[in-house]
Amino acid sequence: MTEAAAEARVRERAAAEVRAPDVARRYRIIRNPSAGSKGGISTNRCTSDELCSLAERHGLGQDVVEPSDEAAARDAVRAAVADGVDVVVAAGGDGTVGLVAEGVLDSPAALAILPLGSVMNVARALGVPRDLEAAAALIPGSGISVIDAGEAEAADGRRVRFLEAGSVGMNAAIFREAQRFDDGDWASILRTIWVALRYRPARMHLELDEGTARTRALMVTVSIGPYTGAGMTVAPDARLDDGQFDVRVFRGFSKWELIRHLAGIAFGRWRYAPHVSTYRSAKVRISSAHPLPARADGKDLGTTPVIFRTLPGALRVVSPRTP
Repeated sequence: MTEAAAEARVRERAAAEVRAPDVARRYRIIRNPSAGSKGGISTNRCTSDELCSLAERHGLGQDVVEPSDEAAARDAVRAAVADGVDVVVAAGGDGTVGLVAEGVLDSPAALAILPLGSVMNVARALGVPRDLEAAAALIPGSGISVIDAGEAEAADGRRVRFLEAGSVGMNAAIFREAQRFDDGDWASILRTIWVALRYRPARMHLELDEGTARTRALMVTVSIGPYTGAGMTVAPDARLDDGQFDVRVFRGFSKWELIRHLAGIAFGRWRYAPHVSTYRSAKVRISSAHPLPARADGKDLGTTPVIFRTLPGALRVVSPRTP
């Protein structure tokens, strides 16, 4: 699909799907009981009683589900869609948002977000405030729009959906290790540093809609929106609703320069990137002479080759602004 055709498809679907605020919506809130903690440190706690009170104050009803584990959470989202719920509210962090989004993709139900995590990349891209009261207040009064999602196909044939970015190379290796910090594994900090120190640039082959590119780089990101990981602005110009990935190739950095750069763009503090090339494509296949680690959001894809595809306009979202 060409860029023009993808954009036209998205605009047509958006025109049909976007609607004004509706006070008659049915809501179901999926709460992650463990949200609000990073590495065992409290970040944005909200008890079940506090959440119910918040929902009642802002007209979201009292239909709150607290699944015991990830499998139960997926079942709860599927049940909400089957029950004809209009808006499924993800009360948790980026992982909870991704799980709920995956369950409502290509369905009549929309995703809304009550931010309880430490980063909240998707919420930030949609303009959802971090303050819980403000986030809850905007849900009944905001319209529903459509945004893109992504699908990654691993070398073993597995397919996973994602909302933020795919990655290949050094960042995928680092995040694979750093993610263990969320489970309270403090030793993962040292292992992450060790991975970064040992990593070397690698030759990669990118197959894009408009041709191919060969590069020797420390990492490549394939982004739907601007933010990924620890709120890093890896693709500052990426749009959520244009049917295209922003493919960013990080080359010409030393390892320490790249680490400093990633630290600098964490939480959106810095956008300048002198050694980054950008391509735009609805489909990307990345291969390499030697297997390289690959991820999509927080999901491990094993190693290259890996394929990323856009799913234009696949997700309905409650948002205070057009993405």
